Amino acid sequence: MSRNHKWFGTTNDTGLIVAWLREAGATLIGGGPLEYDGSVDGREFAIHFPSIGPIEFWPTDISPPECADNSPRAKHMILAMIKNKQNPDRPQIDVDRSAVAGLQLPEFRDGRYWVSGQVWFPTSLLQETFPELNRVCQKFERFLGKHTTVFDNRKGEDQCGYGYQLCMGGVIQKVVALPEALALLKGGAFMVDSFTSQGNYSKFRRRLQLSGHEPLP
Repeated sequence: MSRNHKWFGTTNDTGLIVAWLREAGATLIGGGPLEYDGSVDGREFAIHFPSIGPIEFWPTDISPPECADNSPRAKHMILAMIKNKQNPDRPQIDVDRSAVAGLQLPEFRDGRYWVSGQVWFPTSLLQETFPELNRVCQKFERFLGKHTTVFDNRKGEDQCGYGYQLCMGGVIQKVVALPEALALLKGGAFMVDSFTSQGNYSKFRRRLQLSGHEPLP
């Protein structure tokens, strides 16, 4: 299964994430250096750890999995088939056989609210396939663990105390806040989970309008 690590962060906070990944050996797919230009637009990047393993690609003629196969491998295969049809000239990375991860930048939505960023390691059976990449994943988790958890519903209802200020996506997850984002939350700022739907986001903004935290339209 994919190992996701979610965090609220500002522009400067995101620089800390990119610097950590770069020090761990991450590059952009294709070998370019992993840099951060200060953008906060929610873009996603595929990153590679070349010292750990290569990048492999799916063939253009992928055979569909058996109907009863619900394994992560089968799900990755179906996703690759769909993307191959949508972009036939773009090779699809076989994440189960490649030393890769994903980075999603935060977003400053509507000039008001920080939307969470995330790093994920998509390789199925990560520990068995790429033990060194699994160690990078574990070290990154420990790095995030040094920061304050502001949402965690993995063992039931979230009890972190920031629930009113967060528009969450309704999935089971843990989210930390990096230093500048945490200072904003402590000052009363509101933030949005990248997994939240447009409908939930609209309801969230309406609640803030009715409570006087945002001007009425």
